Amino acid sequence: MQIVAEVAQAAEDANHHPDIDIRWRTLNFALTTHDANGLTMRGFDLAARIDEIVAKHGGR
Repeated sequence: MQIVAEVAQAAEDANHHPDIDIRWRTLNFALTTHDANGLTMRGFDLAARIDEIVAKHGGR
């Protein structure tokens, strides 16, 4: 849950809010920019930050 809390804070800081699906030992993050109807650099930037957070916690 620590990963989710850190991603939530990173998303809030970026003003870009992913859909987060929490399953047993599995997290899925879906990033889209609704007003652009797809991906933008904001999504890619947040995805990179999510990767950093997950790696810090030993995830993949």
